[in-house]
Amino acid sequence: MAPTERTERIKRISNRFKWLMIALMGLLPITAWLAWAFVELNELDFGFTSEEVGPLTSFERWSAATLSLFPISITLFALYNLQKLFSLYAIGKFFEPANVRCFRNMGWALVAVVPVDILFNAALSVLLSFDQPAGERMLAVSMSSDDIGLAVVGAVIIIVSWVMAEAVKLAEENAQIV
Repeated sequence: MAPTERTERIKRISNRFKWLMIALMGLLPITAWLAWAFVELNELDFGFTSEEVGPLTSFERWSAATLSLFPISITLFALYNLQKLFSLYAIGKFFEPANVRCFRNMGWALVAVVPVDILFNAALSVLLSFDQPAGERMLAVSMSSDDIGLAVVGAVIIIVSWVMAEAVKLAEENAQIV
């Protein structure tokens, strides 16, 4: 495949992914709100059940939806940077400082979402069990292998961004040699 064909394919597919990221950025907050508004706690995967914390009140649902904005905002930041990266690829910009920023920001978002998610789940356990009698209230702090994997992937993406920064410098130097 000729480089121009490959470049055109990258641009075409990147444009599709740009629109997919935009759609995901719109759908994520809506689905999170709908989940807290209508889905029962047993159907959500938070590590505790409605038998442990009782049925969700309207206040608890709205508070949990508001609390979930913290991890969602970090995910939206990562999706925004993916959308921006694919937008750059779609117009044929592959080795630009903006690409490096997108990669770096995505990596930091993945690293940051881990402690935020741990704090979110802990705060959620307190919020949802607050109306329980003394001795039945919970503070659940948990970390899974998924969290560790996400942090490692984020760190790898940050390192890739450093390598890309060097590639951008080389591309700029090569462009000046002509």
